[in-house]
Amino acid sequence: MLDRAPEFLFENVGSHGDVMPFLNVAAELARRGRRCQLLANEHFRPLAEAHGVGFHAHTTARTHGELPGDSASYLYFKFDGARAYFARPNAFDPQTIVVSMHNYGALEPLAESHRLRTVRLHLFPSKIKSLIAPSWPLGARACGPGGDRFLSLTLPAMYRAASVHPRALARINTVRAQVGLPAVDTADYERRHVVAQAALFPEWYGMPAADWPQLQFLGFPLPRSSEPLPAQVGEFLARHPRPLVFTTGTGYATPEPFFEAAARCCSELGMPGIFLSPFSSAPRSAPGAALAHFDYVELETLLPHAALIVHHGGLGTTARALQAGIPQLISPIGFDQPDNGHRVELLGAGRVVPRESLSGAVFARAVRELLADRATATRLPYYAAALTRPRAIEDAADFLLGVARSTPVSGASVTGRSAVHTD
Repeated sequence: MLDRAPEFLFENVGSHGDVMPFLNVAAELARRGRRCQLLANEHFRPLAEAHGVGFHAHTTARTHGELPGDSASYLYFKFDGARAYFARPNAFDPQTIVVSMHNYGALEPLAESHRLRTVRLHLFPSKIKSLIAPSWPLGARACGPGGDRFLSLTLPAMYRAASVHPRALARINTVRAQVGLPAVDTADYERRHVVAQAALFPEWYGMPAADWPQLQFLGFPLPRSSEPLPAQVGEFLARHPRPLVFTTGTGYATPEPFFEAAARCCSELGMPGIFLSPFSSAPRSAPGAALAHFDYVELETLLPHAALIVHHGGLGTTARALQAGIPQLISPIGFDQPDNGHRVELLGAGRVVPRESLSGAVFARAVRELLADRATATRLPYYAAALTRPRAIEDAADFLLGVARSTPVSGASVTGRSAVHTD
């Protein structure tokens, strides 16, 4: 906990892919001598403290499975913890910048009521609404017969219905009333306290549509690691070079079906495999076996030694595969993952296997085709070169410092009028 109010306050909820980008930017600001605080899941307290960033927990959830199932519930779920943080004396500092990315961020009503400047950092292209190029899987409905009608009539109606959903509005207005704000009639109300927005992904990955908000594209927030490969991993790679890597990410606690298909895939192809998950109950390794299981390995150091990665489609994993210049096979479950898989296909950097089609044989066929695909092999070096020296974390810190220097505290007011493209 900081003795003084932070200059920069970061808030997010979810798994590593959601929280770590914010923590990495906060750590960079802390390295420069700025006071930073992170509001996130209790699970991230040790990491925040190790990075010199103050911490306050507004949830105890560790995985997506422990969180509410809808966005409106996120707000209700986190708000009491956020409000408790701000109940302390001198919690609000005129220099504070609140950083949030959610339409239902727990800090947004508090920032609005106290007229704090807010910077929105977009982690995922899928969170940005578009009537021209909607994110996947909505975008699939815009393709083929009836696509024009979907974009002009159906999709706008879907967006409007979501923004005025009674349950969502009831929870939003309950929270707003608790901090003295008037009720709104749409979830997409104008947010005048949001003074700047930026994207934590490259423009070539985001592929922005003409109706996106004005964004500064900072790139993937990929921290550099000085940690060598763990000895056990190095020993396995020495015996079994160029393995397939399989991971379900840190947000899902039941990876057994995925790894069962992975094991069959490796057996059919006669290739070694590395499985990554802290949740699986499978044996970690066996002497001489061509399969190994580790709770966690830094992908930055592992993937340059891999032939291909099969994963869930989390953006952090997607970015690391692009950086390593290896093909990727994505089997998405939800959230931003289907959209990331679609973008990887558009970039020619990999393919998608629908989760309902998951099997060892399907994995093996897709892996075999990807490794033989010359077009993919030609494109991958371009993306690896573009991500050789990522500066997104440093650039994000520069961006936030610039906003802090140039933007006064917002005199926020609420009209209830629908704004364009809030996420």
